[in-house]
Amino acid sequence: MRHDRLVLTLIWRELSAGLRSMRRRDLVWIVAGGGALLAYAMADIVIALQATSATLRQARMLWAVGLPGALLCLGGFAGSAIARLCLSRAFAPFLKALPLSLMERRRMAAAAASALGVPLAFTVAATVGLGCLVIAKPLAPAWGLGAAILFGAGFGAVAMLRLRSARDLVHADNTDPVSDPGARGPSLGAFDRSTPAWLSSWAWGLTAGRVRFSWRLAGAAILFGLAAVVAGSTSLVRHDAVPAAMAGLTGGLLVFMLSARFHPLGSPVLRTAPLGFVRAWLRLARLPLQLSVAFFLLPAGAALAAEPSAWAMPLASGFWLLALNGAYAVFAAYFMTAPFVAALSFLSAIAYASYETLEYGRTVLIGFAALVVFLWYQAQRRYRDG
Repeated sequence: MRHDRLVLTLIWRELSAGLRSMRRRDLVWIVAGGGALLAYAMADIVIALQATSATLRQARMLWAVGLPGALLCLGGFAGSAIARLCLSRAFAPFLKALPLSLMERRRMAAAAASALGVPLAFTVAATVGLGCLVIAKPLAPAWGLGAAILFGAGFGAVAMLRLRSARDLVHADNTDPVSDPGARGPSLGAFDRSTPAWLSSWAWGLTAGRVRFSWRLAGAAILFGLAAVVAGSTSLVRHDAVPAAMAGLTGGLLVFMLSARFHPLGSPVLRTAPLGFVRAWLRLARLPLQLSVAFFLLPAGAALAAEPSAWAMPLASGFWLLALNGAYAVFAAYFMTAPFVAALSFLSAIAYASYETLEYGRTVLIGFAALVVFLWYQAQRRYRDG
């Protein structure tokens, strides 16, 4: 019996169950308010494109290198995220009873990833095609088709690599972190034993609290290390604190977003324990915050050495890093089981608030702060009431 549609069915059932579990008032607010904000943002984008249409049409590097590269990267990012989503369903523990081989589970995940990638490619094609129409770019439908092909190429390549490298997670031994002292790799015991103990190891799925070596982890460490070194060297050569300070802020935020995991907040085991939401939230954010600050210190030190008189620049960057990390931790706690949705929502809110500050000033940040407070209240209520 073929089970190719099983993963897609599971994702659809989870989505429909999540929508049914929401109150109608919340759905109305999301649809009406989100639709209004989306329409307003699209109108602003159309006006901005029309104002710079002549410049955009003549930017050859944008059309020859910039747009294709962005579409390939976007496709690769989406392919990695969706392949991971599909693999987590294909190797779900409750599917152990089914006599499915590793190849069959990969095929199920591939079928679901393909079905989810097709509408994304059509959306990208429609967006690029409409953008070309707005700026009066010749052959707008052809540009939309080319955008879909480039997005699909990046999506398919990364998703295929992710699916082919998937191991049989169902039959892997899932031992308790404390009961497996023989696990290999550096231990997080010095950072993860405070009450409640081993919470970060639980969030990261680490056996015995030990970090397992992987090429993805090594690649990320090398990439962030090179970025910090390049930014610090640039500031030292130019005697300008701005490049290193901005790199420290951006890189520190990315490190926090990539390492923060708040899905234990949805576990009945944690919610029924005598542990408050604030303490659990702080405990889950502690280790990602340490990693974020550790990355920030190198570029910040280079910025201070490059321009000692501009000491306020790295100090302000550190303050904004803590504020943005805290804001994303609230988004991640609200979307506790969907870090990709949390990151996308957070970056969209930041981008929209930054755009509106150009027109209305910093008073727009009050609206962003109100959104963070609202999400905090909703996450706390969900943790308390289920």
